[in-house]
Amino acid sequence: MATRPPRDVDLLGQADRAERAGDMITAAAALRAYVAEHPADARVRLRFARALVAAGERAAARAALAAFEAVPPPVALAADVHRALATLDELEGAVDAAVDRWERVLAHDVDDPEARTRLRALRPQAPAAAGGAAETLVSPEGLETLRFRLRRELGRGATAVVYLATDQTLGVDVALKVLHPQLASAAHADARRRFFAEGRIVAALRHPGVVAIYDVDERARVLAMEHVSGGTLRARLASTPMSTKELAATAASLLDTLAYVHARGIAHGDLKPSNLLVRAPGDVVLADFGAAELRDGAPTGDGPAGTPQYLSPERLRGARPTPASDLYAAGALLWEAAAGRPLRTHADLLRGALTSPALPPEARGALGPRLADLVASLVAEAPAARPPSAAAALSRC
Repeated sequence: MATRPPRDVDLLGQADRAERAGDMITAAAALRAYVAEHPADARVRLRFARALVAAGERAAARAALAAFEAVPPPVALAADVHRALATLDELEGAVDAAVDRWERVLAHDVDDPEARTRLRALRPQAPAAAGGAAETLVSPEGLETLRFRLRRELGRGATAVVYLATDQTLGVDVALKVLHPQLASAAHADARRRFFAEGRIVAALRHPGVVAIYDVDERARVLAMEHVSGGTLRARLASTPMSTKELAATAASLLDTLAYVHARGIAHGDLKPSNLLVRAPGDVVLADFGAAELRDGAPTGDGPAGTPQYLSPERLRGARPTPASDLYAAGALLWEAAAGRPLRTHADLLRGALTSPALPPEARGALGPRLADLVASLVAEAPAARPPSAAAALSRC
């Protein structure tokens, strides 16, 4: 007589079959029963909430997601929880709440296409500033008395917007990072402290591979930084494939900068293509130290946890940033640059896949044997299996 599979396997299998058939009511019922027996399973709870939304049971979906307010989800799921809540907010007409949720998704991945599309649809286009280019946004509150003239927006995240601006006193272009107005109140003192902690960390660093800080103005809630006109590495990866020469130069540039930063007791904590600026092909500049960790164990705050696609396995399990986790992220960046696709997808993260796949043959060919072996060691699952330092990794480029 055949052994009956465990009840939870039956429930998940039933949900799989129902979802494939488009029967979301049956899928939600099976997932509801599974979650009742396994309330701590965050991945299935999120899947249950999505099934409820698809079945039209919005109140029940919100109740299922409310559990994540009491016990925050794992880092790998956080963006998708915000995504589910943003979808609910939009369906219920709560536009401001939806905007806030989509911006939280962008805090995990500033290049998330769905979040960017939804924010463009939800946020009305701001009018141009007087005398500025057509794409220039109105100066945010608090900037009208400064010496900076805003020209256009370069990017935005959950805590700040970065503008291309002209310092009218010096006559030079700068990147002006402006804390969101809603975070300037006393109720958000921690967010404000983290914002300026980043400025103080970077201002103390002197290296061509670290974006320079020119001015920190807490009253006006801005950081004035070097403007690197070559755009982000994310934009570079979206264009033509890198040559072997450019891949090697990018690896050497990034590892040289990390060796400098780590030697000064700082782990960056959020290496990703949108946080690397391109000064010239193969010459990258490290920016956005909002998730940095200091060697004395004192973090800059409870700031951004990092972007899941580039987090090391130990960080996904809740560990703080370290030089070893920065090296993993550097390897993930180089893996993506050579392969033309990310090391891990959202689906991999939802499955809890932590082991890095082997480099595709064409990526190994693009990197060359020496650099390909280095990249493979950088993305090793165990920190001890990675190079002992950025300087050691640099010597292998």
